[in-house]
Amino acid sequence: MSDRPSWDEWALALAAAVATRADCTRSQVGAVILSRTHRVLSVGYNGAPAGIPGCASAGNCPRGRLDASACAPNSDYANCIAVHAEANAIYHAPAHELPGATLYVTREPCPACSTLITAAGIHRTVFTNS
Repeated sequence: MSDRPSWDEWALALAAAVATRADCTRSQVGAVILSRTHRVLSVGYNGAPAGIPGCASAGNCPRGRLDASACAPNSDYANCIAVHAEANAIYHAPAHELPGATLYVTREPCPACSTLITAAGIHRTVFTNS
């Protein structure tokens, strides 16, 4: 028998590696999009938009400047400047290759990202809750 990982296992491990680049003080999330033929189309991680100082690396988290409840796991995102990992991966992928693709992400997508995933034509989403 081979110890070769399944495509899902491999892509989730890749998403976990991508998450290490996240620049969020609260959580590190990574996403990978694979084509129907298992080719990596794009990766993304959460953090401030390009060109804006990062939350963890530059201390630029508006939520972190509020009281501790603003950074609680289920608090609203009204003060969050981060672009989510799923959105970053979708924005950087070739749009014509997204229909039928699979998104792998290290956390269950939020409702807004779920809508974006559906709108992009991504066929399947696989996530962990780590």
